[in-house]
Amino acid sequence: MFRMFLIGFMLLLGGCGQEKASHESRLNVTPYNLAAPKIGRGKPVLLELGSTSCRSCEDMARTLYRIKKQHPRSAIYFIDIRRERQVAVQYDVRMMPTQVILGGSGKIVYRHIGPSETKELTETLTRFGVLQ
Repeated sequence: MFRMFLIGFMLLLGGCGQEKASHESRLNVTPYNLAAPKIGRGKPVLLELGSTSCRSCEDMARTLYRIKKQHPRSAIYFIDIRRERQVAVQYDVRMMPTQVILGGSGKIVYRHIGPSETKELTETLTRFGVLQ
């Protein structure tokens, strides 16, 4: 009995360490009120609209982390729409994750639903001028 408890406890601790490691290499959540002032200011912005409790959204957060690391001045934000539901309504989100690129005027110029591969997303962000 004690042995089973010990094994379960070790597995629990092992899982916690892995979760922490994955959070260190993903784009952090940005509250919408911090991203909103960047929208419509002449430069394109990418909003990743998802949730930290969504596996595909977490995959996208890791992909965006890698891209943002290579292009640190780019306006790329991960908004948790489960915490900020009004943002999901504002951008008409039907499924998670959803990526929305807003042009320099603040209007939506591109929308993608679902995860994207790094190469495909980098090409899209370059085409719409998000990457700096």
